[in-house]
Amino acid sequence: MIVFWRLFLAFFLTDFVLFDHMGEKAFVRSRTKGLLLHGGVFLLLGLGLCYGYLTMPWPFLELIDLPGWMCIVLFTLFHVFSDEFFQFGGKFRHGYLVTFLVKTFVNLLFLFLCVPFQVLYETGNFFAESWVIFLVGLVTATRVLGWFIFSIEQDRYGREYPTFDERWLLMMVRAIFFLIMLLPGWRWAAVLAVWFASCVYARRNRLMDVSGAAFYIGITGAVLIGFLVRLRFYLV
Repeated sequence: MIVFWRLFLAFFLTDFVLFDHMGEKAFVRSRTKGLLLHGGVFLLLGLGLCYGYLTMPWPFLELIDLPGWMCIVLFTLFHVFSDEFFQFGGKFRHGYLVTFLVKTFVNLLFLFLCVPFQVLYETGNFFAESWVIFLVGLVTATRVLGWFIFSIEQDRYGREYPTFDERWLLMMVRAIFFLIMLLPGWRWAAVLAVWFASCVYARRNRLMDVSGAAFYIGITGAVLIGFLVRLRFYLV
């Protein structure tokens, strides 16, 4: 699972961190250039993070063994295709949320079907590398969860871009909730209660101008993700 989680991280970094900033301008200038940039960013991250596994055979779709670098190239092509094909926003009710869920699911499924799993036999641990799991959790709690929430807001209100508070303040809030869950012992419970009360107070006094759904979904998701990563650090 070393390869799977590293490519999982590359996928989330590409779509929800790096491409979130670079991709918008590229797509405005040219759809083709935007797609090429999208695929190129993932390809470089995937090859870089999986550098030591590029020549070993990977069971591509359980049909044929291919070198790791070739599987990453094929996944990159599929990733670019899915980004262009699975676009349902504005076409029917809840289209943006469906787009987010379908694109994420099909990419992770494709990824799961083409990576090797030798680490299970070497370590007996599904979550082999703690630093990768930490980064996956952090990116998920901050950027991925943020775009999940905004896809719901897009369907409800028809807005094109999140506000500053939705994008950055709530991201900081979720990051702190996530990190609090990783504190050792039981001190996380006290810190969590204090931080939650502080955030509720700030929202009620309009220091954060966000909807109740975005606020509470973000907090719940960040705490849950932090708890799952905590299990990896302290119990697995």
